[in-house]
Amino acid sequence: MPDFLKSRFTIEPGKGMDSYSLGHFIWLGLLFFLIFFLGKKYRAADEDKRKKIRIAIASLIMLDEIVKDIIMPITGQWDWNFLPLHLCSISVFVVFIHALTGNRMLEEYTYAITLPTASMAMAFPDWTGALPCMNLMCIHSFSIHLLLVLYPCLLLYGGFIPSAKQLFRLIPIVAFLAFVMYFVNGALGTNFFFVNGGGDGNPLTFLEKYIGGWYRLAFPVIAAICWIPMYLPFRNKAKTR
Repeated sequence: MPDFLKSRFTIEPGKGMDSYSLGHFIWLGLLFFLIFFLGKKYRAADEDKRKKIRIAIASLIMLDEIVKDIIMPITGQWDWNFLPLHLCSISVFVVFIHALTGNRMLEEYTYAITLPTASMAMAFPDWTGALPCMNLMCIHSFSIHLLLVLYPCLLLYGGFIPSAKQLFRLIPIVAFLAFVMYFVNGALGTNFFFVNGGGDGNPLTFLEKYIGGWYRLAFPVIAAICWIPMYLPFRNKAKTR
């Protein structure tokens, strides 16, 4: 099987592109370009055109996920880790349903959960240590997280105002999912939500190295570090709605 089709669980060691390499920075540059370019287009569009843009991006995200789910079993590389139970995998469905329905709670989820988690995946990709730049799963991982970051950014360009009240409704839901995933991971040998291990190449990896399983205590701290600057600037605007 060519390296292009291999996953990080089947490819030979030593072929990764590495984080913060030229390839990584190209993907980051593309992300910032699309946010700026499409953001201006989205802001200038009427609501009918905005909905078409949202559906188009959500459809690309779903298609990206479906391609992975087809290729991996066909090539005999299916693994429990490919179940759509990561936070970003769940976001694939949240974004798609929001694009079709415009549900307010799902809109908040794309901002509060999808945006920071997908952004962290782009900043600290855990697949680059194993996969080369010209690899289907590497391209999939970058492209789907790029689109997941882009979607809520466009909502902001369109005038979306985050609500801390909605955020506090989401927190117990996500916390409950994380609790469930701990036992799912134990049964399947997976690491959804990073609750059974810090993963690779991210700040949790560093924390787990020095404090072991206590790294989980960093989750609410990291969440606060993300959410305070994400919500504080909109505090007065949310009150006047």
